[in-house]
Amino acid sequence: MTANQIIGVLRFSYPAKEGFSVSGLSETDLEAHLYEPERIARRFEYLETITLPSLAAQTDRDFRCVILTGSTMPFRHRKRLRELEARHDFLKVCVMDRMGALAAAKRSFRRGIVGEPTHVTGFRIDDDDAVATDYIARTRDLADRALAAGLADRPTVIAFSRGVYWDMHDPAQPFWDFREAQPLGLACAMITTADLPTCIYRYNHRRLPCHVPTLMEPEGIAFLRTLHGHNDSGRSIPPHAQKIRTRQGRKLLTERFGLDAGAALALMPAPPLADDA
Repeated sequence: MTANQIIGVLRFSYPAKEGFSVSGLSETDLEAHLYEPERIARRFEYLETITLPSLAAQTDRDFRCVILTGSTMPFRHRKRLRELEARHDFLKVCVMDRMGALAAAKRSFRRGIVGEPTHVTGFRIDDDDAVATDYIARTRDLADRALAAGLADRPTVIAFSRGVYWDMHDPAQPFWDFREAQPLGLACAMITTADLPTCIYRYNHRRLPCHVPTLMEPEGIAFLRTLHGHNDSGRSIPPHAQKIRTRQGRKLLTERFGLDAGAALALMPAPPLADDA
């Protein structure tokens, strides 16, 4: 019988040796950047207001999310992460020394395993994004069906292509509906055997179908991707994205992602403008 465990890894100000635009900095300069007071305070705001509420609202609670952070993170910040871990039963904080991004990710997934599953479906999520409240349930359904049909006997990716882009610096038009033509790092998971021969962080997410079988599900809004000027990847609203009325966007924050819409919108430098119904 297949026992498939769903585990996410969230990298929180982890000083990886590669994989980020700032990874080339010296260790001292990188830590100064990551733990700069204003920056890390903002990252905690995103984590606590956007990402964790969406995970806490999952209809399927049988999953674990490992927060990966560095052993050089100041104690007060690690203490705050431990407090979040105590508050959310799906969270596990993993503190590691600096190493390569892939090695750290694989170790983090392993730390999330409970018991002796035959397979792990590992997803990735950033500390400023969210997934729809049925993301875990839908991922489990597709993964289990693929395994039962013999279609995931090697690493296989499940990605959801439709989501909402939220431009926090555009009060006139903050929300956009978009369907990704290639897998996004968000709402994207990889099925592997439990010994984790690889993981979802192994490849650039846009190129996953070049390396592993990939199933993309186009139906249903599955992710919320934020744009706020501090994104490592330099995000922007994609061409051909469709406008979402602000009132509808606010409703989606609550009903689709399980967020406190008032608290989430308060993260915008300027409040969103009212629009027609």
